[in-house]
Amino acid sequence: MQTYIIATAYFFFIVELFIISRSFLYTRRERNTKRPDYTPKTAIIAPHYGWDAETEAHAKGLLHQEYAGEYEVFFVTHQKADTGHDVSYPHLCEIAEPHPNVHVLLAPNIVDNDLGRSQKVQNLLTAIEKLPDDIEVIAFVDADVAIQKDWLTLLVNPLQEPEIGTTVGGRFYFPQTWNIASLAESIWVNFQMSFQGDHPFTMVWGGSNAFRREMLEKSQILQRWEQATIEDLNTTLAMQDVKHKVHFVPDCVAITHTAHRTWNQVMEFTNRQVIMTFHMGLWVQWLVTLLVCLPKGICVFGSIPFLFHKRELLPVIFIIFLEALSYRLYSKNLPHWLQNMPKVRQAISISSYVTSVGIFLAGLNAVYAVFQRKITWGGVRYEILSATKCTVLGAVKRKRKNSV
Repeated sequence: MQTYIIATAYFFFIVELFIISRSFLYTRRERNTKRPDYTPKTAIIAPHYGWDAETEAHAKGLLHQEYAGEYEVFFVTHQKADTGHDVSYPHLCEIAEPHPNVHVLLAPNIVDNDLGRSQKVQNLLTAIEKLPDDIEVIAFVDADVAIQKDWLTLLVNPLQEPEIGTTVGGRFYFPQTWNIASLAESIWVNFQMSFQGDHPFTMVWGGSNAFRREMLEKSQILQRWEQATIEDLNTTLAMQDVKHKVHFVPDCVAITHTAHRTWNQVMEFTNRQVIMTFHMGLWVQWLVTLLVCLPKGICVFGSIPFLFHKRELLPVIFIIFLEALSYRLYSKNLPHWLQNMPKVRQAISISSYVTSVGIFLAGLNAVYAVFQRKITWGGVRYEILSATKCTVLGAVKRKRKNSV
């Protein structure tokens, strides 16, 4: 029995190493690919919810992109019955006022207006309706991420290849405190970049992606969004329908600085992501998460209570330290500008010791997703009925400034 437990744990650890190795090869190949300049007129759509000093810095970062072509920024937030608008609206107006290429839009509130889609989807639809006719590419960025000055150039350039339908950047969680929940969440998020590439199972992340405007009609993206909970997974499915690639840009990484996170917050966030993946029909991605993350986690953490009586199980526990090394190895795949930040190197070093916790958490999320369709996101409760349809269950009281 002990032999089977050890073999199972190490088998799935080797699978993880294979995935990381494949990611290294893809990243090297992509970094060595040289493409001509491609700078069509582009719209950046940035949905907002809540406000603080970091959000302000992120918004201002969009105004100074080193992009050789023209681009316009569309900040969009939503109406509220009590104050008339989300707290971000006047701040965004102040930022936009001196810049003729920056616009601020107010989307209708989905709860107050009984609209059958998520608030983020509504915000994006509102912005797309206002785009000028000469916009050729649409890029999307979340309010809670920090981007580099070449973010737009990196996302747009590969779109010159006709087989690429959408480009997507990576997200890197940078924990600002060292509690286990925050560190495990960062592992959970950051390791996902190793699953991305230009293969059929690469997924769009709504926080950093772009596509040519023609894809709205060609892949019927807006029709998929009309009653949907989430836009990015529907964009993933839309690209699959028309057999276009979702292309990961490994040097285009956006940073989210996470403050002290509780386990309740982490579980809500991670469960929400996997629930959406499962009930929107991305079965392969869900199954890989289940099979790669769950059995090894059960073997490793299930063996701990028996170590004093069954010393032969000790080799299983070594996986915790091996996975710490694998996470540090994986971090060498990050863009050099990110690797070279001393505080990032420190965060990676400290986070690595809970790598097994973060990966096992993904396996537990995959199990939970089978039995749950309801999620809370941005202060609103939803039930996911299918990839393209949801029910808005109503607003809930929130203390958080925005969702991640």
